[in-house]
Amino acid sequence: MLRMAKVEYIRDLYENEGKSLRAIARETKLDFRTVRKYAYQNDWRPPMKPMPEPDAFPVMGEYIPVVNEWLEQDEREPRKQRHTVKRIYERLQR
Repeated sequence: MLRMAKVEYIRDLYENEGKSLRAIARETKLDFRTVRKYAYQNDWRPPMKPMPEPDAFPVMGEYIPVVNEWLEQDEREPRKQRHTVKRIYERLQR
């Protein structure tokens, strides 16, 4: 994995200076595939696993929309302020 400064340098060469991926690979002494990966990557979050169908949770069935709403709101919050499993459990008990 590359440091963010190197990734930003690759993106700058590709987007602002208009260099080809091969030219960037030669200049940075990185593999072409690595340069391509970082030049095209926009979303740095890890891929999310698809949620199972709500039918698979008979006990949680009526609470799923509420919890999903909390988690959708959490996506807009800083990482440290998001709900943990323990916090969701505590809120559901109220």
